[in-house]
Amino acid sequence: MIITNTEHNEFTQFVRILARGRNASRDMSQEEAKHAMSLLLAGKALPEQLGAFFMLMRVKEESPEELAGFAQACTPLWQDLKADIIWPSYAGKRRQPLWYLLSMQLIKDAGYSILIHGSHSHTVGRQYTADFTTDFNIHLAGDHQQADKLLHDKQITYLPCDVLHPEFQTWLMTKHTLGLRSPMNTLLRLIAPEGSAGVQSVFHPNYGKTHQAACKLIGKEALIMKGEGGEFEINPERTTQCIFTHRDEIEKIPGIQSHFDGKHSSPNKQALLDLWQNESDEYGLHATLRTTAVVLMLKDKSLSFELALSKAKELWGKRNLLAFS
Repeated sequence: MIITNTEHNEFTQFVRILARGRNASRDMSQEEAKHAMSLLLAGKALPEQLGAFFMLMRVKEESPEELAGFAQACTPLWQDLKADIIWPSYAGKRRQPLWYLLSMQLIKDAGYSILIHGSHSHTVGRQYTADFTTDFNIHLAGDHQQADKLLHDKQITYLPCDVLHPEFQTWLMTKHTLGLRSPMNTLLRLIAPEGSAGVQSVFHPNYGKTHQAACKLIGKEALIMKGEGGEFEINPERTTQCIFTHRDEIEKIPGIQSHFDGKHSSPNKQALLDLWQNESDEYGLHATLRTTAVVLMLKDKSLSFELALSKAKELWGKRNLLAFS
């Protein structure tokens, strides 16, 4: 269906809800948000409406009900895909190597399948998971059927967000044209197939509570934390607050020390390969093991952090040194 620039269309009502002024504007209900996102996914909104909608949402910030509705609208996009862990990767990194790629290998060795979804490079100076998949034996899936086969055969795969929906990458890029992050930056960290546990990294800790509330509304199991550089990775130089949707209390993972001498200051593939081969990198090792541990806690609710960290160390000791040769 082609949408033309007529007086109004079905999507107009959702722009109006958000833009009626200080006293008349309001949040959308969960059902309204689901309907709005369904229209966007179906291409039933004008570009002007999309831009206005994204900017209005940014100004007021998403409510848990709105995020839950958006996520529900996206559920059919997964088709029949399932994995033990859904791992969104959208921020990219500019200050540290992508240590979480090593954590993924350990988690896979623990017997869990991982479906990564993410974006192509969209911010200058950052490197993304997609830039390193070949080096770390993570195969890119071109469609859902290939992703399903790779999960079965390899236990891990990377699904570009524009395979999930052809507009997702474009909508992420509105951050540059509008000068503001859009609801997509939050939503893509939240979406997952039904029945799959997800890890979610937030840039600002306050967003963690919003993510947690949205997950509760849609019955999603997740682990939410402020990750290093926006990616799901523990920074061992600070205390990390981990929000598990199945726990009432926040798990506080203490930092090792306030500063590691000699740590890397930019993404570096060789640093990852060297650490895997037993080269000394105290920061990288702690980041890898602690990130592994909290994901193990998500999947095995009986584990304390200490037990999960011990298990991560066992996996590290048994790792295949030739995996990334």
